[in-house]
Amino acid sequence: MEKSEQTIVIKRVKKVAGGHHGGAWKIAFADFALALMAFFLVMWLIESTTDLEKMVIAGYFSDPRSLANSGDGGTPYVVDLGGRPLTVANQGLNLALVQEDQEQMVEASDELENPEVAELARLRAIENLQSLRGQMEEVIAGNQAFEWFGDSATMEVTNEGLAIQIMDRENRPIFDSGSAQMRSYALEVMWAMAGILDAVPNKVSIYGHTDSVPFGNNGGLYSNWELSSDRANSARRALVEGGLMEDRFAQIIGMGSSMPFDELDPSSQANRRIVIMVLNELSEQNLREGTIESERDGITPPEEALPSGPMPEIF
Repeated sequence: MEKSEQTIVIKRVKKVAGGHHGGAWKIAFADFALALMAFFLVMWLIESTTDLEKMVIAGYFSDPRSLANSGDGGTPYVVDLGGRPLTVANQGLNLALVQEDQEQMVEASDELENPEVAELARLRAIENLQSLRGQMEEVIAGNQAFEWFGDSATMEVTNEGLAIQIMDRENRPIFDSGSAQMRSYALEVMWAMAGILDAVPNKVSIYGHTDSVPFGNNGGLYSNWELSSDRANSARRALVEGGLMEDRFAQIIGMGSSMPFDELDPSSQANRRIVIMVLNELSEQNLREGTIESERDGITPPEEALPSGPMPEIF
């Protein structure tokens, strides 16, 4: 009877010089040391930067979506080697987040009374409005029905805000002749603009203008003053129909023919226009405070300007 073959198992134990834990602790310690060094580096940078530079650095990280959407790695918050803020075009800018960040900076500037912070807030407000203008231009350019708008409108960022002027052109009036009834193609543009304006918290003022040609022959019962006011209010209604809330309006004013666009020709069709002013925060604040102050204090002359003696009798 043959013997059964016996299986032989050989166990080899691999000995490591570092013992049970090996060298893994060295990697963990290196990671800890690197993190600690980065922490102290950040603390040193914070200590050595100015308040203005801190604001810019905070702005850099406040809106990551704008960085992702820009496609070129750009950001609206750029600091050069001198620590001065620079403005760059960024159509991926999220206006709501920028406005929120801007309000925080303005509050900080009120507390610190720092002129550098106030200047940064002003630059950021301009950047906000420039981005708003870019969005409007993009919407207008993307719709063939709005081709007429390019020759009939101007958009400029001013000290007060974003001024959008829409004026009459040959064969393209905004309103029916002598009426506050807005043409259908102008209504469509106003509705499109309302959707963009609704995305930002800025207040809006609307001014109506006419040319110098007298309105009708009705003994002055209805003049260019009434017509310009009605047209400004018609533009307001169009924006409300497009989705802009009623509480977003600051002023609706009829200017008549007092402020012609073409001063050399007061009867020019370019003087018949609507101006939509998207107010920046400073202009809105000045308007609100100025109106309240004038209504509260009135126009009473100072005491030294009043006559000292009795007033003469008038028969």
